[in-house]
Amino acid sequence: MPTRLAYALLTLTLCAVAAVAGVFIATRGEGGGVAVGTTGWAGFVRPPGAMAPDFRLRDQDGEPVTMAEYRGRPVAMTFVYSTCEDTCPALVDQVRGALDDTGADVPLLAVSVDPANDTPARARRFLNERRMTGRARFLLGDERALRPLWNGYGVVPQRGALDHSATVVLVDGQGRQRVGFPYDQLTPDALAHDIRRLTG
Repeated sequence: MPTRLAYALLTLTLCAVAAVAGVFIATRGEGGGVAVGTTGWAGFVRPPGAMAPDFRLRDQDGEPVTMAEYRGRPVAMTFVYSTCEDTCPALVDQVRGALDDTGADVPLLAVSVDPANDTPARARRFLNERRMTGRARFLLGDERALRPLWNGYGVVPQRGALDHSATVVLVDGQGRQRVGFPYDQLTPDALAHDIRRLTG
């Protein structure tokens, strides 16, 4: 192959690689390697106008909790059960990692999806094992009290061998559901990116 042709092909190849790399880099967020969409969020944007349902429940310590008391600050919502041994612990660990990365004072509200088996003692043990005591509240109640939250976030509760919807939703200070992460799409870096955007 003539030298000029070889150089021309090499130049074209390098230009193509640079163009692909430019597109790749353009889809990354400020979080250093977090993929973001055209919306600027790493997670999935919730439907416009989706509000966080209000509630009046008790936490793992028997203290009353309402959504209204968190107005004015972002909140992370998730849906777990205290005897879960795989998805729920991993999900809460991912949230803890994101909160550690950002240093943001964003509370985590973990809503029970197994009200028949989630007792205060089990909920306290779950939070303690996940090193989230003082950083998260485990919301407990009967099915009738919890169902409006499940419905409001599109969550299916635990039903025997059928797994519940494992998700994290970020709610802004105005009480709007902004962005969600299904368990299989959740990483600490992606969640940290969206927490920074929400609190910045």
